Amino acid sequence: MEYAQAVPLKYAIDGGECIFIQKGKCGACKKICPVGAVDFDQKPVSATLKVGSVVLSAGFSPFDPSRFDNYQYARLPNVVTAMEFERILSASGPTAGHVKRRSKDGRDPKKIAWFQCVGSRDMNKCDNAHCSSVCCMYAIKEAVIAKEHAGKELDCAIFFMDMRTHGKEFERFYDDARERHGVRFIRSKVHSVTPVGDTDDLEVRYVAENGELLTEVFDLIVLSVGMEISPSVADLARRLNIDLTPGKFCSTATFAPVATSREGIYVCGAFQGPKDIPQSVIDSSAAAAAAGEILSAARNTLTKTKEKVPEVNVLNERPRIGVFVCRCGTNIAGTVDVPAVAEYAKGLPYVEYATDNLYACSQDTQESISQIVREKNLNRVVVAACTPKTHEPLFQETLVNAGLNKYLFEMANIRNQDSWVHKNNPGLATHKAKDLVRMAVHKASLMAPLKEAELDITPAAMVIGGGIAGMAAARSLARQGYDAHIIEKSDRLGGQALNIFRTARGENVQTHLKALIAEIETDDKIHVHLNTSLTKVEGFVGNFKSTLSANGAEKLLEHGVAVVATGGAPYRPTEYAYGSDPRVITSLDLDRRLLAEDPGLKTLSSAVFIPTRWTTPSTSKR
Repeated sequence: MEYAQAVPLKYAIDGGECIFIQKGKCGACKKICPVGAVDFDQKPVSATLKVGSVVLSAGFSPFDPSRFDNYQYARLPNVVTAMEFERILSASGPTAGHVKRRSKDGRDPKKIAWFQCVGSRDMNKCDNAHCSSVCCMYAIKEAVIAKEHAGKELDCAIFFMDMRTHGKEFERFYDDARERHGVRFIRSKVHSVTPVGDTDDLEVRYVAENGELLTEVFDLIVLSVGMEISPSVADLARRLNIDLTPGKFCSTATFAPVATSREGIYVCGAFQGPKDIPQSVIDSSAAAAAAGEILSAARNTLTKTKEKVPEVNVLNERPRIGVFVCRCGTNIAGTVDVPAVAEYAKGLPYVEYATDNLYACSQDTQESISQIVREKNLNRVVVAACTPKTHEPLFQETLVNAGLNKYLFEMANIRNQDSWVHKNNPGLATHKAKDLVRMAVHKASLMAPLKEAELDITPAAMVIGGGIAGMAAARSLARQGYDAHIIEKSDRLGGQALNIFRTARGENVQTHLKALIAEIETDDKIHVHLNTSLTKVEGFVGNFKSTLSANGAEKLLEHGVAVVATGGAPYRPTEYAYGSDPRVITSLDLDRRLLAEDPGLKTLSSAVFIPTRWTTPSTSKR
């Protein structure tokens, strides 16, 4: 196995790859496994689950470029996919994060090229007409990281048809890569790759934008492969009677983007359509909320209370500290001498036990820490690993399972604050790690158990903004049984959607908007406050008190959470003669004229469309 921690938390041995299993199960792995995870006698088990809703997050498959003979991916070792290059860049990858060629020479590349739209936007060699949406950004990211790893002298070139960097701050990242990092962007579609003699170098010929035919030789070529749905996922959709798009992604509606064609089954992530990580996270939250809506009546009916381990009273006891130093694979151990840090910790005051672990956050190590705490009668724990921002709750839960108060835990960040920033100076990094551990141990020795207080939560939400986003949020909250208050500064619901004629699919926006507004206005749990501004907010999570101002009067609203759905405003251009020539209008102006059935539009013989942007209105006060 490449990873010490499997996801999900089950270890697996591929019998087709293990030569010892093929020869009759030598059983060595079962004998040395410390937690008894290897069991050759396990049999497949089928189970029937009774559920009220289903969420499909089956993901995608990276396009396999071996079917393209012109790139010679399957034959040339220095032609890799973007996924493979991600592993090369990873600290836990095959080259420990050092950018190297896969050919026998294994040398550091001086020139790397990225080919965009491999397996996307292509009806010639494959049937993937869709844009995979993430390839442009991940190619730019990989090029920037490669230059950070290998130095500014590394020549990175991205061959593209269109650079699609839509998304928050994405265009700025593209500009930064080009202007500050020196990544070359070449608008050209490369047809084929030719090996250069016995050097394993790669020659490409391409046509520049000015029509000039050019030839360049690269050390490494990265194919920016797109997303597609695997046959097994398509078969799952067929068995579930779920409609798919022509590209075999899950078919969803514009106004119900996570609902499938079958009621009660929802979808999120790339199976719904090509998208990046932030959008996948948003979709997963939306799918969970949608599933929760139809399950609200059954909420808590099957809830089981976790059995609590009795907490040991350690007040007035002498500190007995356990220190666990994490290797994090090579992420930390590649720079820091982890065994030396663990040995140093043994000599610190009040330290009763110190050791190092391969992955401190793995389930096996968590169970081991709990066992050691009980066996050694430890009353404080220090873990030297990565950031407490992501892992502190995990280790605190480990203490609770061992019978200790969760606040008798301290964490030393020897990854973000040490191995990552001192990767070129292992001696200094090791010395600093010892200092960080020493400080954490001293702080832990002064810790005392803390008790958490329980507070009542106000089961209501305030939604700021009465556009489609705000109304959809309020409706979801109401369907889950909570009161929702929509605060809208204008005199009507709808927001910018009131100005939109049709969607890209041709759906009538106003028809759907009217139906949504009618549903909002007739829901007893949704309270609409029009012509209302938010003037003051006090309190904290779960218990807020907000002051609303309407028609010169103020009233207090108590709520547990707030949803900000204030939307955006179209950019008002000063260029292209907008404002001085009535023939130059914005897209929303055009939509308004379409909604009004402006007869002047019927006389048009041609039109030019120039994309503009949206802004967050600084004058918006709600």
